[in-house]
Amino acid sequence: MKSQLTLLLIFALSVQTNAADLSPLTQDLNGTTITYRYTSGRSYNVKFEKQGISYRYLTGSKPKKWWGPFPYKAYKVTQYNYLAAWHEKNYGDYVTLLINVKTKLLYGSAILSGKETHFHGAKISQITQQ
Repeated sequence: MKSQLTLLLIFALSVQTNAADLSPLTQDLNGTTITYRYTSGRSYNVKFEKQGISYRYLTGSKPKKWWGPFPYKAYKVTQYNYLAAWHEKNYGDYVTLLINVKTKLLYGSAILSGKETHFHGAKISQITQQ
């Protein structure tokens, strides 16, 4: 019985230690605009603001139309890496971006319209931060 309690205590402490290492949510991306092109050829311009994330699908049929803003959440994973995610409720899209502002690389994963999977890397051509 003592060994089981000891094991349970060790497990509980290790879980708390790992959870403490997680970064808190951040709003550091607000005021940032990023332009990038995926390996699939799709190109986007996204802007992060307090109201949410908005984007233009530059290689789509309406490249000047801004979609959004959609509420988003982000983590600052390391000094240069951000993980951002949002849900486009009316369209059924779930999007996650891993952004490295130093190397100008971006990785995107999305479920589009609740059925199509998007999973590509991208080169960032421009980053502006206010």
